[in-house]
Amino acid sequence: MLLMSGVLSSGGCAPPTSGGPGSVSSGGETVVLAVDHRSRWRELRIEGSTDLPDGSVVSYHVSHALAEDLPPSEWPAQNLIADGTAVVQQSQYWTRLNTTDWPAGAVRVHVQFPVAPQPAPVRGRYGEFGEHLTGDNVTIIGASKVVTAEHTLEWTR
Repeated sequence: MLLMSGVLSSGGCAPPTSGGPGSVSSGGETVVLAVDHRSRWRELRIEGSTDLPDGSVVSYHVSHALAEDLPPSEWPAQNLIADGTAVVQQSQYWTRLNTTDWPAGAVRVHVQFPVAPQPAPVRGRYGEFGEHLTGDNVTIIGASKVVTAEHTLEWTR
């Protein structure tokens, strides 16, 4: 079972004045996108900070290492892979995942911006397909540009 919640973010929508981890620079629009986690009993909270404006949507993909090593018919739990979106509010975004029956092991988190649909002001600023994005954390995927943040954690029960 996947529980999805809105996220927290807003505030500073201006590009950072100095490059830091996850920052984009060198003309065009820059975006800071960071990702981290917290865990509590059978719940994993994926959270991050960004300078994206409120209402921006980020996508996430979370996968347990066993999902890559074993065929789905042999998984010890049915929720070893989760995909979804989270909305930025007050410079933060987050979601919660149910980790019931997860075994110990590595977990990878992949967060991207933009994902469609975005609110009109966000599309206007960054482009329908991220075409106004630039910097070291921008990846070109087909005709789109996306900002990517990755995080790996060791899951223990």
